[in-house]
Amino acid sequence: MSFILRAAFWLTVLAFLLPAANDDATARIAGGYTAASLGTPPEPAAPEMGAGEALTMAARSAQDVMGFCSRNPDICARSHDILGHVMRQTTHYGGMALVWLTDKAKEHQQDNGAPAPLAPLGRQALGPVHPAGA
Repeated sequence: MSFILRAAFWLTVLAFLLPAANDDATARIAGGYTAASLGTPPEPAAPEMGAGEALTMAARSAQDVMGFCSRNPDICARSHDILGHVMRQTTHYGGMALVWLTDKAKEHQQDNGAPAPLAPLGRQALGPVHPAGA
């Protein structure tokens, strides 16, 4: 079930981020059927939205989201408890994973010995240089 929810979420994000298709591309994908060929009236063109109007709408949406807890205090309290639990679990198990990875890295380093320092590349490392034709 969680896979379906995650897939739906990411498909929604992807659909939101993809550029809008024009009518010709949509008709090709739909097998050549358009609104006119199906006998349905075409949708009216959406009015152009400027950046200022989009910013205003986003600010109004943010204000509405911020007021959610004042309208539904019991849901917010329960959500806060759940979020706290998830954060404690993440901190606990993330710390355990970090300790485990650190221990494994130390074991790996001790098994292989300290890594040898790299030799500087110079004429000695590259070998003798012979002039052309010699």
